[in-house]
Amino acid sequence: MARNTGGPGRFGLLVALLTSTLAGCDGAATQSALSVTDSAGIRITNDMASRGTASVCSLAQAPDTRVTSPASGEWMLYRIEDLDRMEDGRLVVVNRGSQELFVFGRDGEFVRSLGGRGEGPGEFLDPVELDFVGDSIVVWDWGLGRLVLFGPDGSHERSVTLQPPVPNPTGRVGMLGHEVIAIGSHDVRLSRTQLMPQFLQVLRYDWSGTLLDTLVTLPYGEVGFVDQESNMGGRPLFESRGVFSTHGDLLYTSRGDSPEVRIHRGERLESMVRWDPGDLSVSEEYVEAYRAAYMEGAGELAPQRRRRLDAFPVKETFPAVMEIQIDPMDRIWIRTFDRPGATTTEWLGFADSGAFICSLSVPKALTVLHFDPGAVVGVHRDEMDVESVEVRSFTLPG
Repeated sequence: MARNTGGPGRFGLLVALLTSTLAGCDGAATQSALSVTDSAGIRITNDMASRGTASVCSLAQAPDTRVTSPASGEWMLYRIEDLDRMEDGRLVVVNRGSQELFVFGRDGEFVRSLGGRGEGPGEFLDPVELDFVGDSIVVWDWGLGRLVLFGPDGSHERSVTLQPPVPNPTGRVGMLGHEVIAIGSHDVRLSRTQLMPQFLQVLRYDWSGTLLDTLVTLPYGEVGFVDQESNMGGRPLFESRGVFSTHGDLLYTSRGDSPEVRIHRGERLESMVRWDPGDLSVSEEYVEAYRAAYMEGAGELAPQRRRRLDAFPVKETFPAVMEIQIDPMDRIWIRTFDRPGATTTEWLGFADSGAFICSLSVPKALTVLHFDPGAVVGVHRDEMDVESVEVRSFTLPG
């Protein structure tokens, strides 16, 4: 277990050894984490536990539930952008292809559709993400720059247009309690002659649609042009970007470049979770594997793609954090970077205390959009790129 070599006296830290037993896991191995509280009252949990075979969550080989489009064509899953569960177990899916919400029962039976293309009450131009506030379904319509609320029975409650509009929305939105809306905005900075740092601002709006303030600003990589004459842009290879998520009244953020998640309550930073990410070094083999995959099937676009590859540098390390999700038991799930050639996507699970639970490997064909207490829910794409919704259980270690 790694410790703060500076010592508690030097940094004014109160040090305690935190032992956390995983909830809902009979016979689970107990994980230990070093928890420190600094003079500002911020709890910092470092868990450097071994990522051995004893700390692996086992994913079921086959889905517990699979939802596919009916042969009748009455509705079709296409361009699923987001999904989440209501408290009663119903699954709500943002079907961007048809500009609708699809509601399914716990067992996957189709219940109803909501919305549809348009600008009227309860309609969408580009729905991209959903969340819940109380019993209401909240949908972020990127095309109209507004939030659309539906009651638990599917009735349209109201729409909230944001003023001022989100300048460059990232598509990420989340509720903070019942009073505040958190929305990501890309602070765009461009230069013809150099790579420019980009930033992600997490903006806070109230339910009248009024901008209150900026909760946090995170790095969002760098952007540049291939040359001064071209309009072809690009980014350094394997760069990291800041990410955020919300759960209850808490905001979870990460810079992406380091193994750390910060947990905020309102404007206050309350705690931090850190871990050992293993070796993040970018080897030449990874670079060549990425280049080969990027150029495969390029055809007439090969010269442009090659110019983009040659124009931008390669980062020395992979990102540590690509996404944050929080499950109903307040566990934190971190998606790591998919190495070139990988056949699975790796998630790291942590208890709300910050103690490491397990690593979870998910097939690349399944994009996880939601964590149940003992299952992942996501979009499966087959060889023909046909989409279905899968619920697949996993087993905690022990």
